[in-house]
Amino acid sequence: MKSRSKEYRKILESLDKSQVYTLEEGVSTIVKLSRGKYDESVELHMVMNLKGTKGPQSVRGTVLLSKPVGKEKRIVVLTDDEAVSNAAKEAGADQIGGKELITQIKSEGNIDADVIIATPDFMRYIAPIAKILGPKGLMPSPKNGTTTEDVARAIQEFKAGKAEFRMDKSGVIHQSVGKVSFSTEDIIKNIREFLAEIDRNRPEKVKGEFVKTAYLTLTQSPSIKVKL
Repeated sequence: MKSRSKEYRKILESLDKSQVYTLEEGVSTIVKLSRGKYDESVELHMVMNLKGTKGPQSVRGTVLLSKPVGKEKRIVVLTDDEAVSNAAKEAGADQIGGKELITQIKSEGNIDADVIIATPDFMRYIAPIAKILGPKGLMPSPKNGTTTEDVARAIQEFKAGKAEFRMDKSGVIHQSVGKVSFSTEDIIKNIREFLAEIDRNRPEKVKGEFVKTAYLTLTQSPSIKVKL
């Protein structure tokens, strides 16, 4: 079992773990648990009423929050189309390549990227590196907006803070929704925007509550339960 610091245990003892906070109360409470050593992330963890990681029993997508969280993403575009390449370069892509880049990725077994974008017609060339990109969450897909004809727009959105979310194997969605330095209003607005996007991706066959339980936490703090 992971050993917790004296300071962490002190914070944990100060909390009533049986209490369920409203969203407003939860955000206000969690930001006060910051130890002030750095700008900790505010994280939302939701246990979903789903049983798998694929198809109709999973949730994944992207969201562009009003107050983006996290560092700027390194974006790679895969295309052999000169017009698309020019548009991608103008939009701020960090690297652009075609079949030669596919060969390089296959040879090295890796690529330095946070997001990979490709046009639909180029997807057939990506199959040989699917096993490299897939486990890293880098495989382009229409679902998360990384397989698209409008490459320039996709680049601009991801550069502006668009983030991908997905449910893990245990049925939990984890999402950074703010920083301690953000106002509580900005954090709450981000959470509501994220919940709206989650609801838009709700599988049709889900019965009962979509979100079973939800928790807020900081990068290095105990969690508190919230009612969404």
